[in-house]
Amino acid sequence: MTIHETHKHYFQVADLGDTDNDTDRSIVPSINSVLQNEGIDCVVDGDEMNSAGFTVWTYSDRDTIQEILQKNEIDLED
Repeated sequence: MTIHETHKHYFQVADLGDTDNDTDRSIVPSINSVLQNEGIDCVVDGDEMNSAGFTVWTYSDRDTIQEILQKNEIDLED
């Protein structure tokens, strides 16, 4: 029997100026599209208090998510 454990990973984009989003648009749809296109089953939730922050709910580990985001030129805070 395989057990799938949901993980919660919080990330923050290093520079919102590098994205094509303005203050009225969220980064969540872009992040979600990148992860879905890479075959990651996830839910992305934006941080209401920090427009650069987002949480990824997924079965994948943090390193996998981080590698995919960086491969797709989404720079993250350390």
